Amino acid sequence: MPLLLISKLKVDDSRLIVEVPSDLYNRYPMVFGLIDSGREVKIRIYVNLFYNENREVVKEHKQLFILPLEKHVANYYIDFTQFHVNDGIPVGYFVDVLLINFIITTENGTKREIPIFPNEYLVKREIWMPDSVSRLTAAEEYSLKRISRDIEVIGLLYDTGLSNIATDLVEALTRHYMSDYEGAIKFFRKVVEGLRNYVQSNRLEDMGENRQEFLRSYLSKAYHLISNFGEHSGTYGFMPEAVFSKDIAVSSCRYIITYLKRR
Repeated sequence: MPLLLISKLKVDDSRLIVEVPSDLYNRYPMVFGLIDSGREVKIRIYVNLFYNENREVVKEHKQLFILPLEKHVANYYIDFTQFHVNDGIPVGYFVDVLLINFIITTENGTKREIPIFPNEYLVKREIWMPDSVSRLTAAEEYSLKRISRDIEVIGLLYDTGLSNIATDLVEALTRHYMSDYEGAIKFFRKVVEGLRNYVQSNRLEDMGENRQEFLRSYLSKAYHLISNFGEHSGTYGFMPEAVFSKDIAVSSCRYIITYLKRR
């Protein structure tokens, strides 16, 4: 799962920045080597909270963003200037942010997403930060772990060639975290539809034919069930239906990905 970074917002060359921890660029030297060579690299993140030195929340985002990864002199950083300009977040405040995927553009112009620390959940704090600022409650930790497990699937989908499904999942999760449950259900349905179409047209290696047929049937029925959550006249979809749709979509993606990665 992604890396949770708890960091102080700093200023560098008139930009509001979050410094990239050395653990990240030491573990992904090829990605940061692209930045050194002048290539554009972005990062998909989930911004949780901005807060002051008393850990009083000043802005709650709980949204996905794509931001530039930059380098100035010897330091790598994520450009957070838009939060300073749009939300008035001051220099010196703090942020909890999940680092999810690197986004690079290949030489032929296609975009590729690389998961950050897949199947792990790491927490990185600046060493000097006092516990009163950086310590998460048990509830916050649990919530962020659950979100991490959901959103890491985005990068895994890109990594296995299912970019169209990944795009729909980004939209679905973004709407879900913003409490737009009807909008989220619409895109979770598209994710399940994309998976259904994929397994109908492709054989999953190492999966028995009977199981694959059951999987096709399950995805088809799941698609029709989610379509009943507000897609047609007289039907509805609220938070319970959105959570259920998310669980169906994300778990189905994760299951199919395990077989695709065996290729």
